[in-house]
Amino acid sequence: MEITRRAFLKHCVACSAALGLTPSGLKSLEAALAGDGAPTVIWLHGSGCQGDSISFLNRIDTTAPPGQRTVDDILVNSVNLAYHTVVMSSLGETAVTMAKQAQRNGGYILAVEGGIPRAFGGLACQVWSYDGHTVTYEQAVTELAADAAAVVCVGTCAAYGGIPASGNNPTDAIGIRDALSRSVINVPGCPAHPDWVAWTIVQLILGNTIQLDIHGRPTALYGSNIHDNCPRVDNDKATTFGQDGRCLQDLGCRGPTTYADCWNRRWNNGNNWCVDCNGMCLGCVEPTFPGGDFYS
Repeated sequence: MEITRRAFLKHCVACSAALGLTPSGLKSLEAALAGDGAPTVIWLHGSGCQGDSISFLNRIDTTAPPGQRTVDDILVNSVNLAYHTVVMSSLGETAVTMAKQAQRNGGYILAVEGGIPRAFGGLACQVWSYDGHTVTYEQAVTELAADAAAVVCVGTCAAYGGIPASGNNPTDAIGIRDALSRSVINVPGCPAHPDWVAWTIVQLILGNTIQLDIHGRPTALYGSNIHDNCPRVDNDKATTFGQDGRCLQDLGCRGPTTYADCWNRRWNNGNNWCVDCNGMCLGCVEPTFPGGDFYS
C-alpha cells in the first residue's frame, strides 16, 4: 500500500520525548521521510497471540490532533507497509505479491512477531500459499531476512521463543535469532511496549546505530534494572497482594533480574505499569520468560 508519511512525522513530534528525539533528530527524520529513504516494512506473524500488534495498534497519543491519534493513522498510514495480516486490506495471493515485490526491491525492514515452530516440517505455522505452494513461517522468515536491511523481532516470542517455546514445546518453537545466520534487533515484551517498537523503527529510518546488549536488545530501552529503579525499592516488603506501595520482591517479583524502562516509560500512555497496579514484574522482556514459578 502506497501511503503518506506526514502523519508519522506529526506523531513523532508529539511523542518526541517518549521516542528520544531531539529537535535536530526530528529535522533529520523529516528529511528522511520527505525523500526516498523511508523504508518499506514487511510484518510477519508466527507462533504467538499477535498481542504485540494489538499493543502497538492501541497506542493512542492524546496530544495529537483528532484523526492522527492511533497507530493505524500514524505508522500504518505513514510508511510503505507491504504486508501485515492484521491491518492490510488485500487478501490471498494479491497480498503475497506485495510482499514479494518488496523483497525484489530489497532494503526493507522485516518485522517478525511470534516464534518459529520447526516440528512437523514447520507446518504448525503457515503464513501463506502462493502459486499452489504452501509457505511455512520458517521458510518465509529465512527467505525475507536474506534481503532485509534490518530484522526486528517484535515481542518475546519472536525474540526468544517465549510462551510457545516454554514447557513441553511440542512444536519445537525457537526465537528468530536462533534460526537465522544474521544479526537481528530484539524488542521483547509480552507484549512489547508500542514506544519500543516505534523508537526502533525511527532509529532505523534515521540510519542511527542501535547499541545492543548480549540478548540483542537496544540498551537505550533495556539498559536499566526494574528493581533498582522501582519507586518501591526502599519501602516495606509486601506480605500479600493488594498492599499499596510495598515492595513485591518477596512475593516473586522478578524486577531484580529484569532490564527495561517500564518503571519510567510506563504503559497505557504513561498512566501505569505492572508494579503500580500491585502486580509484580513477570520479567517478560527476559530470555527466560515465562519459565519457573511466578510466585517464588
